[in-house]
Amino acid sequence: MIVRVYRCTVVAGKEAEHREYAFKSRHPSLSREPGLLAFYAGKPLLDSDDRTRCMVQIWESLDALKAARGEFWDQPMKTMDDEVRTIYDSATVEHFELADEYRAQDS
Repeated sequence: MIVRVYRCTVVAGKEAEHREYAFKSRHPSLSREPGLLAFYAGKPLLDSDDRTRCMVQIWESLDALKAARGEFWDQPMKTMDDEVRTIYDSATVEHFELADEYRAQDS
């Protein structure tokens, strides 16, 4: 399995625009990708003025990730259109092979 960690910094004042894009466009389209096992979106802690957001994705294989993300699978913003890019100050993406897994026991 492949762990993909995406981090971005949202332009000041565009936090609501980012949230709308993420929840109305990006998350629904991502959830339909074959080979994506799970994703978790993170936002700053309450009362924080941090503009960093993150998303951790779990893919069944590197081939599945490449098929979904295309030629620029290892680059964070190549597949975004120019209008969406104006929401972001910066973005990074890292990939890891899953080395260990922990799941909490149901009570």
